[in-house]
Amino acid sequence: MPVLDGIKAELAAHLQTLISKMTLGTTGGSSSSRDGGIGNAAFSVTPIVQRIDDRTISISGTFDTSYISAQDIKEVSVHGSTPLDNPTYRTSFHPISKNATNEIRVDVVLEVR
Repeated sequence: MPVLDGIKAELAAHLQTLISKMTLGTTGGSSSSRDGGIGNAAFSVTPIVQRIDDRTISISGTFDTSYISAQDIKEVSVHGSTPLDNPTYRTSFHPISKNATNEIRVDVVLEVR
């Protein structure tokens, strides 16, 4: 029996309450469903978390020119109040140089299926 839509809506609402930080890191590496979180956290922001519909939430974080890293940024994680919390979402990507002349905006859309 599939999960009912009402339960999916409640799961999305609960997931929204678990997200309080977005962190960029410099480690990279493969992401998986058994991921332990960000390897080497560079900096974190408090993202804007919005409900799109009953089963979908949007997470948006902006890292402005005040955030500077000597190492390239290679991963993003969405998690609770500390980078050590179990991540809700983590992914790695091609390296990005983060310095005082650029801004990075990360948008993540999560859907409960």
